[in-house]
Amino acid sequence: MGKPSLSLRPLPASLALLCAGVGAVVLLAFLTFTLVPVLVAVGLTAALLVGALLCGWAGIEALAALERWMETDQRFRR
Repeated sequence: MGKPSLSLRPLPASLALLCAGVGAVVLLAFLTFTLVPVLVAVGLTAALLVGALLCGWAGIEALAALERWMETDQRFRR
């Protein structure tokens, strides 16, 4: 086996690895802080849609109850 053609000196290699590690931590923190508002917005949108669906369903049920009450009440039979 021959001698490898690429050789790195320890000090520049350790500095490059240190910079890569710090960069990875900074990038991960940035992506995490960027992802939090997106997840909050998705959660709030989902909650709004579920709330609107439940309010619509409750409104339809209330109108059906009002219709049944109007059909059975004597004041509306005249």
